[in-house]
Amino acid sequence: MRRGFTLIELLVVIAVIAVLIGILLPALGSARRSAEGAGCLSNLRQIAFLSTLYADDNGGQSPALGEPFFREPFWALVVQRLAGEVGETTAELYEEDSVLVCPTTDRRDDEELVRTYAVNVTGLAGADGDRADFDEEIVSVRVDLVPRPSETVWYVDSAKAPVVGPGPPRTRTIGTIDFRDPDHVPARLGLVHGNEDRFQVSRFDGSAGGEREVDEDWLKPLP
Repeated sequence: MRRGFTLIELLVVIAVIAVLIGILLPALGSARRSAEGAGCLSNLRQIAFLSTLYADDNGGQSPALGEPFFREPFWALVVQRLAGEVGETTAELYEEDSVLVCPTTDRRDDEELVRTYAVNVTGLAGADGDRADFDEEIVSVRVDLVPRPSETVWYVDSAKAPVVGPGPPRTRTIGTIDFRDPDHVPARLGLVHGNEDRFQVSRFDGSAGGEREVDEDWLKPLP
């Protein structure tokens, strides 16, 4: 005669399952965060690579840092086209699942994001002594003249931050950062990795990695 499980046995099984779930969930969460971080680094490398391809075809000049924000040669739209997207306008080129979207930032936000990275505009933001203002004219970086490409940031995780005047739509984070601007660094860096104390960057040599603070080399004006 077969005997079914007793109530005590069922409770023991349920307790064991609960313990296993409690052990596995943090590990699964950590694995997910690691995968998202790796995906973000891959995006940043691709963005730098595609921007370098553009510069190679344009006399060493990078895609535009700002103006014209809604058409090429604005950097994000150049990257999207070179990544295989078809179109000319932001509505056509921006996608929810693309090289421009960090998986970690996307998961944390309530909106369906289409751009979560910013470009370094240090020395080109119209401040005293800057040679240009990316908000007023088409401004590029002379990629071939960057003195320390393996140490100088090109693209970085960015955050949604308040700006004076027109800002990006809610589906996009801030697209520029001036590392010399004391207001930009705390407001615009996307501290979304690790324990929300790390951001990821790509550099002018195409490498990418995680950082916790701004390096002094990033404060030097870009050529």
